[in-house]
Amino acid sequence: MDKNLWTWVPATLCTPYNKPLLRTWLVQRHWSALALPDPVSMLARAGFDDFDFIYVDSTTQAFWWRKLRYKTSLFRLCDNPAGYPRYTPAVQKALVDVTQYVDALAYTAPQLGDFAESLGSKRSLLLQNGVNYPLFSHPVPPPMEYSEESRPVVLYVGALDAWFNYSWLQAAAESLPDHDFVIIGPREAARGLNGFSNVRVLGPRAHESLPGYMQHARVGIIPFDTAACPDLVRGINPLKLYEYMAAGLPVVASRWKTLEDLGSPATLVDSVDEFVTAITSASAARSDECKRFAALHDWQPRVSQMLNFLSLEHA
Repeated sequence: MDKNLWTWVPATLCTPYNKPLLRTWLVQRHWSALALPDPVSMLARAGFDDFDFIYVDSTTQAFWWRKLRYKTSLFRLCDNPAGYPRYTPAVQKALVDVTQYVDALAYTAPQLGDFAESLGSKRSLLLQNGVNYPLFSHPVPPPMEYSEESRPVVLYVGALDAWFNYSWLQAAAESLPDHDFVIIGPREAARGLNGFSNVRVLGPRAHESLPGYMQHARVGIIPFDTAACPDLVRGINPLKLYEYMAAGLPVVASRWKTLEDLGSPATLVDSVDEFVTAITSASAARSDECKRFAALHDWQPRVSQMLNFLSLEHA
């Protein structure tokens, strides 16, 4: 990848999952031993066997700390795992286990601070999400899926998991038949939207192609269900907020404290009626304001913050 990055996905006989047998601590801790070929051996053969720094953000990947040589390590807590249907006691145990291995634990939203501290971390750091600002702000042509009829595009990019408010999107699609609602995410999770002629589920798209979809939409939406998933949503610091805004795209989002505290130009709403109204009133005139906000949250300062915290800034 780009000549300097190496990526590899192992094949394995089983992975941790919230199903009988797979939800056990035995699988959670030792699944990597069933991977073919062995991940650690693969790394060694590729020349990766002694690390200055290891950064991991998944409890499923916790085996690296037990099997690799390294000088400094960090685990990043991206959200509250207890809010997911796949959460199990083994995941909680793995979180505590991971925390004992790493030099520091980072978390993405202030509301995750108490949870991070409860895991017994040696050191912790608020490391919020950010954006590759040059990628998303650089002008690119519209994607071929966008109609030439100039119907306003309402865009959602991301997972359609437990926190996604289907009822809000359905109500908006029904109320705004002259708008195209475009969803970039897993098709199988969007079956509840199949009955609307103005809703198009495109499926996954390559990350580098996303700026085109965002720059030529009318509004980006983040309709998260704060009522059904309060513990999960309150700990989310959504990447898509920064990416939408770096592309100059006005944002309409559900209201929760993390977004309020960010002070972004996003329009935050509390009800489906407000959601629909905010979509229709979204204005391209706020494009520059959105870009200014996103530019303050480029990944480079985030990386510098992390390296400085770990005394690796000169490594």
